[in-house]
Amino acid sequence: MDCSMALLVSSLLALFSMGAGASLSLDIVRTKVKFLAQTMVYRTQLEIKKLPSSSNLVIDGLELFFPAAAGDQPIEGLPSIVETMGFYQELLISLDMADLKQLVEDASTMRGQLENWMMSRCPGRQQKQTGEGGLVEALKDSVRKFGLSVSPVALNRLKGYLDRLLLNLDQLRYC
Repeated sequence: MDCSMALLVSSLLALFSMGAGASLSLDIVRTKVKFLAQTMVYRTQLEIKKLPSSSNLVIDGLELFFPAAAGDQPIEGLPSIVETMGFYQELLISLDMADLKQLVEDASTMRGQLENWMMSRCPGRQQKQTGEGGLVEALKDSVRKFGLSVSPVALNRLKGYLDRLLLNLDQLRYC
């Protein structure tokens, strides 16, 4: 019941935000991002718990594929957040797990809302095309080779990033 209610609310938020990017206040955007991030943290925790215990065996070096999620890296403004959410959206898609479809949708919704906000707040600041195409391809290769070993690392890093984002929502105001 909680997941269906969260889905309904996030869908309504996404629907109401369409076309209203320029007129939204920082408080409204912050509230939407906070709600989506909290929902994603909850869903990520559920997905981590669902993974078989053998998937906790993580292959050394996979952390190198997640540079945008380093715990000591600060969140540096709206463009950084948009870029990182794009990375995680692509990462979740590359994991190709049926249970992650809602997380992919949540990441897409958050990224879309943040891109709209950035276009209205940061004139002349284009969303740069991530030069991480090679990274995404390398991740897809790793998923094919190592299967579930990538999932716990990816989900834990996503959760860590979202936790830090929740503590740094003031960064939404900076271009």
